[in-house]
Amino acid sequence: MGKVLEVIDLTKIYDGGILANHNVNFSVDEGEIHALVGENGAGKSTLMKMLFGLESITSGKVIVNNKEVKFVSSKDAIDHGIGMVHQHFMLVGSLSVADNLTLGVKGRGFFQDKTKALKETREIAKKYNFDIDADKLVRDISVGMKQKLEILKVLYRGAKIIILDEPTAVLTPQETEELFEKLVELKKQGLTIIFISHKLNEVKQLCDRVTILKNGKTRGTYLTKDVTEEEISRLMVGRDVVFEYNRKVMNSKKELLKLENMEYTDYFGVKRLDGVSLKVNDGEIVGIAGVEGNGQSELIEIIMGSMKPEAGKVIFQGKDITGKNTGFIREEGISFIPEDRLFNGCAEEMSVGDNLIVSNIASFTNKLGIINEKKVKEHCKELIKKYLVKTKDENQKIKGLSGGNIQKAIVAREFSAPSELLIISQPTRGVDVGAIEFIHKKILEKREDGKGILLVSADLSELIGLSDRILVMHKGKVVADLNNTKRVSEEELGLYMLGVKTKEVSANG
Repeated sequence: MGKVLEVIDLTKIYDGGILANHNVNFSVDEGEIHALVGENGAGKSTLMKMLFGLESITSGKVIVNNKEVKFVSSKDAIDHGIGMVHQHFMLVGSLSVADNLTLGVKGRGFFQDKTKALKETREIAKKYNFDIDADKLVRDISVGMKQKLEILKVLYRGAKIIILDEPTAVLTPQETEELFEKLVELKKQGLTIIFISHKLNEVKQLCDRVTILKNGKTRGTYLTKDVTEEEISRLMVGRDVVFEYNRKVMNSKKELLKLENMEYTDYFGVKRLDGVSLKVNDGEIVGIAGVEGNGQSELIEIIMGSMKPEAGKVIFQGKDITGKNTGFIREEGISFIPEDRLFNGCAEEMSVGDNLIVSNIASFTNKLGIINEKKVKEHCKELIKKYLVKTKDENQKIKGLSGGNIQKAIVAREFSAPSELLIISQPTRGVDVGAIEFIHKKILEKREDGKGILLVSADLSELIGLSDRILVMHKGKVVADLNNTKRVSEEELGLYMLGVKTKEVSANG
């Protein structure tokens, strides 16, 4: 089978002279699953945006089916048979699966022929052997089904080349296996898939070839059977990366956080928290596993004061902080890394430096409220260096950084703030292997400093590698409280997450 996509000397220079991609070269064959990997800031996102018409090309060529193309919009890419499934789902929760599938297609307005939409959804699902409920509202379907719907959306629009950006980030091991089976079926039908992932074991398992980017340039394309995960890591980050951590034995003596019988029902009447109790001690990492949408986000929002529970208490160091505002809670000694780094983790239009001090600004002001600019600059430079944040300097707007470097800046800010407890949600989502290792070590350092950590993550290997105990949430309840001393398996966690397996949990957390 011949090449369906070829990139020749592709270069992208942003305003201000920021070089994102420089003379990138790679090609993808028809009926191939081709991985694209690289550390944060390597240029993967910019490259995919150019291929999908979301960014202009500074120089170089894109060849699709032996013809040079120049995309000025994503519609141009779709018209040439390229579809993209973004890491964050682009779905309307209040609409049905069928409405989401057909929404925006030429000739269809917001008010559609429901019967026709249902018929076409079922037909395309049958064609590609996707099990999906066409008439269900998207807000009521599983994360795995949302992923299937996103893939069906691009197939419905005629895609022959599908770009998947971190498609397994929020899936259980069982859902990931099912997705891979579907992708292999699509490959057998002649479709081509570009698979972007930081999970190198998945790259090895699924993909035919892998192209590696570093500092905006291609380091080469390899048959996945000819390279090990360790070799790919070295090509990406220039050194060996280790994820086996020896957690020091800690003698936890002090209860830092206690949640008592937490209840919360959302706007649509769905019970998101149903009698949740838990506790976190000093020097302890308590992990929370669960398929996205099973109450983890609401739990964190309530702890941090941005949502109020219907019932239950949040106790921190013996003090009831239920319903207090986020500023008060931070002042009490809780740091917070939110799951969405752009929406509520940083201020995009502010500089890197401003973002590094925004939640701890009192440390840099005198009694008159005047900021010590010299102290701020020294602090920011120190954090940028210590946390390996790739930026021109502290004055650069944070939105100009790659996603992984924004994440490192947020971690730097929260880990440098005075606190006894850290609430950490998805700390390494969309982050490269080198940065993952770095962030994990920083989390373990905080544990060894005697801090308590509540860690919510969709990455089960992360939870297993870092946590002392793992709580599993399903339909708003804690269905398992697992001692992780001897390492729980990902498969076992997956069974609890899907509700297949349950374990009696103490009412006291």
